[in-house]
Amino acid sequence: MNFACWMDPPFFDINDNRTQQFLVTLESIRVAYSPVHRYISILLCVFGLFANSVHIWVLTRPQMRDSAVHTVLTCIAMADMGTMISYSIYITRYEFFKRADGYTYGWSMFLKLHVVFSIGLHAISLYLVVLMAYIRYMAIKARYTKWMMPQLACVMSAIVAICIFLLCIPTYLLHSANRVLAENGEAKDPPKYVVTFSEDFIDNHCALLKMNLWLTGIFLKVVPCILLLGFTFALLKKLRENSKKRSALLHISDDKRSDRITYMLLLMLAVFLTTELPQGFLAIFNAIFTSHFHGMVYMNIADFLDLFSLVNCYVGFIVFVTTGSKYRETLMTLLPFLKY
Repeated sequence: MNFACWMDPPFFDINDNRTQQFLVTLESIRVAYSPVHRYISILLCVFGLFANSVHIWVLTRPQMRDSAVHTVLTCIAMADMGTMISYSIYITRYEFFKRADGYTYGWSMFLKLHVVFSIGLHAISLYLVVLMAYIRYMAIKARYTKWMMPQLACVMSAIVAICIFLLCIPTYLLHSANRVLAENGEAKDPPKYVVTFSEDFIDNHCALLKMNLWLTGIFLKVVPCILLLGFTFALLKKLRENSKKRSALLHISDDKRSDRITYMLLLMLAVFLTTELPQGFLAIFNAIFTSHFHGMVYMNIADFLDLFSLVNCYVGFIVFVTTGSKYRETLMTLLPFLKY
């Protein structure tokens, strides 16, 4: 999608030799990685769908589903599976069976929806991790709180999903399916379409495009990252306070188990922050320096950002299967052959 947003502040001095070398290197990396991206992505999707299916299976067992945190984890796994299903269809149709002359109207509509799903479902996962951190914080703060109720966690997860998809409506409208013209200027028969940015969003110096980039960048990337950072420090502070209380009162088992759960969540928060915080800054640069940054940087690293999103879909399963003793015990009862 080539376009120019006039009056954009420059991100680079494109006449500078070092800048040119950097951009050439960035494009070379993209060109080198691009041919293998589809194979890595489809493998991540296949194994990720299996891992998250097992994850949901374990978390919905009777001995596991009485926890609000487990309810939110189940919703995260469902969102991650949605991301991987959409991406696997996209990568199969648009990479393995790519067409240079355009696609049917139905496939063009799928591509528009895929953009919304990939952004929306990933943002839902991110906000649900924030919700999970908040629930854990409230549980530590007050041993008995309404936030520990699975029913409330389910309702809050649904509200998060609805709000995120409402925020994604402009992203759907941003993209337009345009009919491909033949060399003589007439429409092809049968008709073929390509998806581009809508003219309405590029008019007036890309005003609507920039508004959408700010909307998605701030509310779907930066805000959840700030919240994750805040809850990470808050949980660490509570853990330190609990440790001091135990030292003073010699209070043990339940609190230690509670701390283990909190440490597992902190590990999840750390992974999400490591992968998402840089993307938050990229989103801001994308909105401010649209012409330079979007075309010259963002599009060259888009495959790597997609890769991070797919890897994040594994986080919940890997963290809990490696650190959660109750989780592993439940998994062993469901898959007894793993004992041998």
